[in-house]
Amino acid sequence: MTNDEVIQFVKENEEKALEITSEILEKGTTMQSFNGIVGGKNATYDVDALAFDTPEGYVEAWLNSHRQRFSDEKYAPYEKSSHRVHKLLKNPFLKQYIKNYLARTYFKKHN
Repeated sequence: MTNDEVIQFVKENEEKALEITSEILEKGTTMQSFNGIVGGKNATYDVDALAFDTPEGYVEAWLNSHRQRFSDEKYAPYEKSSHRVHKLLKNPFLKQYIKNYLARTYFKKHN
């Protein structure tokens, strides 16, 4: 996974990702709100891109942290952000998009 590949994938698939996200969450989604749903979870998931040597390591740590958070909040009486992220990750295309989106964050932080 290279910076150029990640940027190209995110850019080329942005419209499709937002459309699918909107359908899954049943509300209009912009890139700004998508960033809040996914990109804004680094502090929540206690994952810092600068602590990793590879984008793959960072993405895997983020996904593992999400799994733990979702497991802890699975039966919350109201929808939490981990529930929304979980819904998105169930879609194979969005899972790939989110991985690339997170890798893009990794590269931005390391430049």
